[in-house]
Amino acid sequence: RTPLYWCYTAMMKTAYPMWPSLALLVLCWASIQVVHGFSTNHDRSVASRREAALFMSSSSGNTKKGKVLVLGGTGFVGQTVCRRASLEGYSVTSLSRRGLPPSAADSKSSSSSNTDYRIGDARKVEPIRNILNEGGYVAVIHCIGLLFDDASGLGTYNRFVSGSGSVPDTNSTYETITQLTGLNAIEATSEYIASNPSIDAKDFPFIFVSAAEVGWKEGSFGSAMQGGDVMEKFLAPEWLRRYLAAKRAVEEKLYQELSAGRLRPVILRPSLVYSLDRPASYLPVGAFFIGNRVGLPFVDRPVTVQALSNAMIRSISRQNVSGIQRY
Repeated sequence: RTPLYWCYTAMMKTAYPMWPSLALLVLCWASIQVVHGFSTNHDRSVASRREAALFMSSSSGNTKKGKVLVLGGTGFVGQTVCRRASLEGYSVTSLSRRGLPPSAADSKSSSSSNTDYRIGDARKVEPIRNILNEGGYVAVIHCIGLLFDDASGLGTYNRFVSGSGSVPDTNSTYETITQLTGLNAIEATSEYIASNPSIDAKDFPFIFVSAAEVGWKEGSFGSAMQGGDVMEKFLAPEWLRRYLAAKRAVEEKLYQELSAGRLRPVILRPSLVYSLDRPASYLPVGAFFIGNRVGLPFVDRPVTVQALSNAMIRSISRQNVSGIQRY
């Protein structure tokens, strides 16, 4: 979920008389879109299953494209990234504290993803470094994050917005879960590249999932959104400012690595990330689509987790893709 989603949710719960009517309108619109898209998406899902089965039967064990390390491969975005990378012919290693994803018990999910799931804490650099030192890696993807940390006072609600259903403890903060794991991953990746002369540093991708709201303020990768500084300084809650600060810290470090020629950063800044197999997202997705269509400020078009994951995997082999990618 994007932070703006929860701002809209809070507004929906206020006493403004226009919101019930707007909610009904959005719900109807979203329902129509979902029903309309069901048949086509059903056809696509059938094609996807056939494509996955074909890949697994004809290319099982094929690692010619190399290995990809996905940090946070058991989360909402991470699971889809692992499946997509495997389907594209990469050998995938996932590192997370959970180890196996919740879908591991589902035979269909486990059979369509050839992923090596490892248990480890990316808040320490050693687990990342040890995996990369096994060799053969061609990309690192960072999908670790959380919307509500313990210090926000909203940590209990994180189970409802987290793909893994996790509740953060006192040590799970934006500074540790997002910022520290990101910096550790960058450090380990830079060391791995430097120790392998055969790797062209400027072509080795480090893919980071950031957030659209990071662009509210000016950073090393680009100019600020008009009015974004005011929005963040005076209207954003304290937890959101900390959330964005952690994302920016990782982006800044990636910019430094780019300037030093040590790796190729690919930073994705999506808005609301959703999937049609999660009915709870229909209403906010509809609201975001309408808000974006009518030109409401700070409302970006939502993106499916499948489209986002596909863009991430495709960027591995496209050396011209670098810097911020907005969705």
